[in-house]
Amino acid sequence: MPWRPRTVGEWWSLAAAGLFLLAIASLVAVPGLLGRPIEHAASTLSGAQPLWLGASGGLFALALICSSCAWRSALCLCGGRIGRLEAGARYGIGSLVNSLLPGHVGGAVRVALFSRGLTGSERLWVASGIPAAIGAARALLLAVLVLAAAGSGLLPPWTALALAAAGGAAVVVCAWAGRRKQGAHRFARVLDVFRAVGRSPFSALPGLGWLVCSVGARVLAVAAVVAALGVRAPIAAALVIVPALAVAAFASLTPAGIGLTSGAVALVLHARGADGTTALAAGIALSAVETAVGLTLGIASGLLLAFPSPAVRRWTFVAASACACLAVVLGVGGLADLA
Repeated sequence: MPWRPRTVGEWWSLAAAGLFLLAIASLVAVPGLLGRPIEHAASTLSGAQPLWLGASGGLFALALICSSCAWRSALCLCGGRIGRLEAGARYGIGSLVNSLLPGHVGGAVRVALFSRGLTGSERLWVASGIPAAIGAARALLLAVLVLAAAGSGLLPPWTALALAAAGGAAVVVCAWAGRRKQGAHRFARVLDVFRAVGRSPFSALPGLGWLVCSVGARVLAVAAVVAALGVRAPIAAALVIVPALAVAAFASLTPAGIGLTSGAVALVLHARGADGTTALAAGIALSAVETAVGLTLGIASGLLLAFPSPAVRRWTFVAASACACLAVVLGVGGLADLA
């Protein structure tokens, strides 16, 4: 049979299949890697309330969907055009990559995928400014959370100042870029999204609204996990945990922040008076639920991009919903069986 070059759709199919196999392998391997050191925390997970864990999974999924809509809004500011479902699928691929590979590689994958919604030879440079703008706006919102949780004393005051400084720097860049003409250098195209916001600040409101929904859904998701373990004042705890995880994510080099997420949650809850076993169990549960959601939506996103037919989309939604429920129930149950 003569050799022929593969089409883009065939490459997407191969990539989706490879990521799917890697995801299945990770789900099989992770329980064995946990081992005996966390057996007491795993036994505590057997008493977790499945309803709260299921609600947490749905809220984590909602947070990812809102974030994808924020990326879509930023892309539209740069002159791009992309549908909501397609934007969610491309963002979900980045979540899948982050769940499987270290170093936040998923962010670069999202930039490459979203750049396909732009035109011109420099579209990759234009799309590279989107994560910077989204990250700066998110930093401002997290600074508000830090101030709201300032009474707990668990986060140092400089945390809010650092996050607010990042957001303030973005505002300055928007004001500066809005008054300047587009440069001829490729690097200047990175500032296109800032330039668009600087010239029309109200155009950024839809994206900011989606980010508010994303951060709010993430706070509620963390609170649901904490409530599942019976920790008191789950909302107050979540207001501290979410900014702490955002700051810790900068130092995370492991896939899905494995280890760092659980440790940060355990430290915050233990400082709030929870016993060490419950605090560690909450950290493990949060990491497991979030990773399961990222893998499930990521695999579904890969299928949607590889096979964009209406029939595949319908079955993908059904399968993703079923897998999300099974992942939460079986994942936590499997951790409990380690004890």
